Amino acid sequence: MEPEGEENRMLKTFLVEDEVVVRETIKRMIPWEQYGFELAGEASDGEMALPLILKSKPDLLITDIKMPFMDGLTLCKLTRCAR
Repeated sequence: MEPEGEENRMLKTFLVEDEVVVRETIKRMIPWEQYGFELAGEASDGEMALPLILKSKPDLLITDIKMPFMDGLTLCKLTRCAR
């Protein structure tokens, strides 16, 4: 049994993708709320995403692997260490 109020809680999701067309398509094509997700933020690369992720503390991070400035794997490692 989940704590009171948890059954309706939306999972905060953060999207990191350097290609604008891909990022916009992902945002548009997924019915976030229908599946229990809230798109809490987005960024075009890991370097820009890191401070936003640390501030918003999303439940789920969807990231491209190969991006300029900071790749997705490094971003995942740094956000995991910061928790």
